[in-house]
Amino acid sequence: MTREEMYASIYSHDTVYRPPQEEGSAMLEVALGCSWGKCTFCDFAKDAFSIHPMDKIEFNARMLGLLDRDAKRVFLLGENAFVLSTDQLVEVFDLIHAHMPNVEEIAMYARIDDVLRKSDEDILLLKSMGLCDLHIGVESGSDSILEMVNKGITSFDTLTALQRLDKLGVGYYLTIILGLGGKTFRNLHAIETARMLNKTHPKCIWALALKLWPGTPLYKAEKRGEFDALDYRGMLLEERLLLENLTVKDCFYMDTTVLGKYTIQGQLPEGKEAILGAVNQLLG
Repeated sequence: MTREEMYASIYSHDTVYRPPQEEGSAMLEVALGCSWGKCTFCDFAKDAFSIHPMDKIEFNARMLGLLDRDAKRVFLLGENAFVLSTDQLVEVFDLIHAHMPNVEEIAMYARIDDVLRKSDEDILLLKSMGLCDLHIGVESGSDSILEMVNKGITSFDTLTALQRLDKLGVGYYLTIILGLGGKTFRNLHAIETARMLNKTHPKCIWALALKLWPGTPLYKAEKRGEFDALDYRGMLLEERLLLENLTVKDCFYMDTTVLGKYTIQGQLPEGKEAILGAVNQLLG
């Protein structure tokens, strides 16, 4: 079997999506789709949700071990792989260590409710086996917006889960979506999201621009005149207000889409003024 055939045998799709922070990680597919799959803005959960049988996961881990023998970090593929039960994750972690003995760190996508369903003991067990980081889309700190887009969680849920991860020593990377509240909730989105983030300790905040994907409920709402989307300038104004109110520490901030063809990034709080300066320059 060629390397290309081996890769093709362990991934369900030709393109594998991963967070930018996981660029150097080995990718182990354990699930497809999202266990929630009801957010009105989301176009990423195209697959019906399913967890691979353990023999398929073992095959994937064995092939990945042959392809990437020296990997020290593994990222579990699946829209929210942390939805797997603790017993299932323990079995997956055991397979990783059996076939990839150099692996020291394991990360994956998670929803806030995935974290809340696991006990402190569960999370500490997984941490002892290599769990180091979770990538979580919190999207907004405003309950009005979270309800509007059917996120399935509240800002209180988010704070409860993230503060537990802080207490237990598990790192997390957060994604927010600028423009998610449209023109109606622009200021509320920025201020409430900053207020929530200020009570957490993310390793990174990744700001993305809302994209209205054809076929999604939010896209249809916009076409019906029920959602007044922000243009890029509106999202920049929202981002500026967010940054002005953001007081997180030891956190890397990155915006790869809100600025259109530009990317801004920097460490907070040290780089806050430089980031704001770039936003102001584009606003003119």
